[in-house]
Amino acid sequence: MTANLLELNKVHKDYRIRRFGRVIRTSNALNKLSFNVEKGQIFGFLGPNGAGKTTTIKCITGILNCDNGTIYIDGKNIENNGFENKNKIGFLPEKVGLYGSLTAQQTLEFYGGFYSLSDSIIEERGGELLDLLGLSNSLVKTVSEYSLGMRKRLALATALLHEPEILILDEPTSGLDPRGVKALRTLLLDLNEKGLTIIFSSHILSEVQELCTDVGIINNGKMIRQGSISKIMETVKKTAIKLSLRVNNFDEKDKKILNKNKDISILENKNLGKHRKIILKLKEDLIPWVTEKLVANGKKIFSIEPHNTTLEDVFLTETEKKDTKDEEEPKDIDEKNMTNITNIYNISDSVINRSNLGKENKRKK
Repeated sequence: MTANLLELNKVHKDYRIRRFGRVIRTSNALNKLSFNVEKGQIFGFLGPNGAGKTTTIKCITGILNCDNGTIYIDGKNIENNGFENKNKIGFLPEKVGLYGSLTAQQTLEFYGGFYSLSDSIIEERGGELLDLLGLSNSLVKTVSEYSLGMRKRLALATALLHEPEILILDEPTSGLDPRGVKALRTLLLDLNEKGLTIIFSSHILSEVQELCTDVGIINNGKMIRQGSISKIMETVKKTAIKLSLRVNNFDEKDKKILNKNKDISILENKNLGKHRKIILKLKEDLIPWVTEKLVANGKKIFSIEPHNTTLEDVFLTETEKKDTKDEEEPKDIDEKNMTNITNIYNISDSVINRSNLGKENKRKK
């Protein structure tokens, strides 16, 4: 049995919206979230906007503390082994923050200091990474002269410098051209073959399907589906598939017949000249019933073509079940901001009072 490298157990996180130091509203980001990632997996972490992906990543990396629940890395609770566990994680955020005045080597030296790496290790390991990531010919340039793709590759080098056991990527292909995406995919597969566990969060589902072995789909702060992509697709396929039909005609009577079945949805009804193209969403075992009803209603069926189930179909099927809440990360109002706000209110009151006084004087005149 493969050991879990990362395990989340009933992790809960609320954001408290404050005004003048008082909590006026609580927004739930994670609701007893549980899932695990095994050693050697490339795990796709999916969910709609506001589902809780970013909050989960921040809790795993230690940027945020969860309110309840536990997070284990290699069997150890991150609350008790903060520094040790952080050394096991490499993190590439969606928005890369690097110092533009530094060169690639200087950037690695800067980040290597956070992990107490010696100069010799930084030089040796850094040189290997820069060569692997195609940056060895740009060593004299500063980061400000780098393209977005080059900056992402350098940020990836900083995440890999301390040889982590888990690499967490948040929208890593964002802003990359097709060539850059392909190069990143090849690199990640190569790193995974060498034993690196990867958590890949992305909105590009085709990329996740091509790269990942397993996925977890989060919605409203809960894990609603987790497992291998192939098994999840088979499960969803039994629930709903897309079916394309070409028929000689498709009228209101046909629509009424199909719409009576709650397990059938008409996604498209398109006129192609001599025939019509109909796309249905239905359970696989309903295909004979549909064809039987159409033929009985005098229709000629020229072709029937089931669509291959994709990860996008899985994602839409799972996330359509519940409405998604917005994920908020409100900031507390500190004392300085409170003073500024109080001053603004005082100024506003003063202006309003002067305005009202002016109106009263005009009435008296």
